[in-house]
Amino acid sequence: MTIWAIIPVKALHEGKSRLADLLTVAERVRLTSDILGHMLGVLNDLPQIARTLVVSRDPAALKLARRQGVQTFAESGGSNLNDALTRAAHIAAANQARAVLVLPADLPFLRAADVAAMLAPATEMIGARSDVVTRRMIAICPDRAEDGSNALLVAPPVGFQFQYGPGSFRRHQTEAHRLGMEVHVVDARGIRFDLDTEADWRRYVAAPPFAFERHPEPDHGAP
Repeated sequence: MTIWAIIPVKALHEGKSRLADLLTVAERVRLTSDILGHMLGVLNDLPQIARTLVVSRDPAALKLARRQGVQTFAESGGSNLNDALTRAAHIAAANQARAVLVLPADLPFLRAADVAAMLAPATEMIGARSDVVTRRMIAICPDRAEDGSNALLVAPPVGFQFQYGPGSFRRHQTEAHRLGMEVHVVDARGIRFDLDTEADWRRYVAAPPFAFERHPEPDHGAP
């Protein structure tokens, strides 16, 4: 089964704005770049992911992605996130993708096991032909507050209207039910932690240095 990963990336100098009281612009650019680099490394090492597509309007983010052998899509200046993801999903479908996995660019504890957990519902639904999903479905992993969508697998890639924004975890499920798609909620610990707020930063810096492959599971109960 051909699965593409899609990662939308804000302009690097605009990322992590909620950490502005803690980090300089240069430090936030480095942080965002390092996390994105880690995520691309995880995805590149997974044979289940046929291709990774980074979507951004920032030439620096696109250049970083291409350095890691990842395909890129230059988002137009006037598009919103949901429109950009729809176009990216159509690109994937036009290249024979049977499903797309959308991940935000701020998952510092992402592991191969987390991605495998997201892909499992789709691989269990494959028909006699190895590239055909027998039923329409989504798999979704929320953030810790169960408000946002920290990972979303959609099969097939087209026809589904992305609902990113406040309350997207429930809104994506509502859209799937509207279309008669099966819904699988996945609890992947390395995906549920996204680095966004000052509280997230404190949890993050309490972990070992930026050697991601040696990170323990983050303590979601930490203050």
